[in-house]
Amino acid sequence: MKKILFLSALVLIMLSSIVAGTLAMYTVSIDNLAEGSVVAKEFIFVGEGTDTFQQGLKIAPSETTQWQFKVKNYENNIVSETDMYYKLTFHVQALTGKQAIEPLKVTLKDSNGNALNSVTGVGTFDLLGSFPLAVNGQEQDYFVEINWPDDGTSDIKYAGGNYGTMINVDAVASQTPFAVNPEDPSQGKQLSVRYETTTPWQNGQSGIYQYNYRVTITNNSSEPINNWNIGFFLPTDKLTGVWSNALLVSTSPSGYYKFLNPAYNNQATDNILPGQSVSFGGPALGMGTEAIQTITVGGSNTSDISNVDLSCQFGKASLN
Repeated sequence: MKKILFLSALVLIMLSSIVAGTLAMYTVSIDNLAEGSVVAKEFIFVGEGTDTFQQGLKIAPSETTQWQFKVKNYENNIVSETDMYYKLTFHVQALTGKQAIEPLKVTLKDSNGNALNSVTGVGTFDLLGSFPLAVNGQEQDYFVEINWPDDGTSDIKYAGGNYGTMINVDAVASQTPFAVNPEDPSQGKQLSVRYETTTPWQNGQSGIYQYNYRVTITNNSSEPINNWNIGFFLPTDKLTGVWSNALLVSTSPSGYYKFLNPAYNNQATDNILPGQSVSFGGPALGMGTEAIQTITVGGSNTSDISNVDLSCQFGKASLN
């Protein structure tokens, strides 16, 4: 008989800029999604306030459940008086103090059932939407589908209280469009940094979990970054080395790491030209589900830059 496990603490937080220039916050907290399909809430971008919703959900291997929500630009007879744009960012990660349910697949679908984006295990993805100016109010329906494929071992491997997955969804609404290319997260910042990890595996002898990581630095400015370097904190997971394209020159017990360009005397690897990227990676210890923090990127021709755009994707099948 299958052991019913709980998918804990799905939290949806929506922050929206509205016509009057004030900020509206809507919070949906879902502990244990409901069986079947549930309309969680209507999120409205025309008024201030705080709203909450709670509903239980149980899920086991081989099961699929859906959670439905609606985004609107009207409430009763009040309709937004400008074009309204919104961006939803979905963060699928391990519940605090627990390990993620790695096989779990989270898919965002539109009202016609078309898959818009998805992640397996842990990771992050965005969705952009809009409501053009119109006399009548408009709305969009979305479904969050959660599937747990049965591989024959999940009942045993994920039994107990040590596993839980959390979905945080940040939504921002604006009267002006977001970046035209949703895959370009820079939005005017000089640098973008992307941190990626593979699905962890357990060492058969030590029992310690391991994973591989990759860091990609993209120069969004009009000036090169010569002889680049990057420093950041990773408090819990431990990066144990680097394979190529960088030199690991500093670590500390607090989880601080500093990398230098590889000094190949090659402009493509030692410098980051405008619009170009450099990547490096290596092995690590841990679950690979925490983001790097307090990032600074510098070079021989520039001071350290700390205002960078960070994106993370955890639990990838590979880094190819």
